[in-house]
Amino acid sequence: MIFHRQFLVALFSLALASISFAQSAPLRVKLDDLAFLCGHNRGEMDGGIIDEHWSEVGGDSMIGMFRFIKEGRIQRYEFLAIEQAPEGTVLRLRRFSPGLGPWEADKDQTHTLPLISFKPGEAVFERTDKATKITFRSTSSNTLEVTIERAGKKTDVFAYAHNAE
Repeated sequence: MIFHRQFLVALFSLALASISFAQSAPLRVKLDDLAFLCGHNRGEMDGGIIDEHWSEVGGDSMIGMFRFIKEGRIQRYEFLAIEQAPEGTVLRLRRFSPGLGPWEADKDQTHTLPLISFKPGEAVFERTDKATKITFRSTSSNTLEVTIERAGKKTDVFAYAHNAE
């Protein structure tokens, strides 16, 4: 009976370990599956205009540019890249102040968010420390929704008019 119980405990532990491994394994998709992002996306935020442009896939990456304009003046830029990296498919982003200086809050930091979930028309990226999650969702052929969830802050949802280029 003791041997049987030890065997069941070992088997259960092995099963839990394999579930943990499966959940932490890098998620990799073909970048062509993320082509729904490509093009010009335009929306509104905090009384201003937001633009996000995504290039077509080139090699093992695709690049994006974001800008926020309010009262006719640039407020922030972001450079984004989705790459096939050893750790899987990742979104990297870096924010800049007007003049392309480092964004104050970031202190010259590049953020890396691995892809954690994918289905056609939807990609979810999340920092490993769970501080930020970004979901890109195609809601129709001419709209894109971007949801940004940050620990301890309200969730932001941006609805973009999408024009494929």
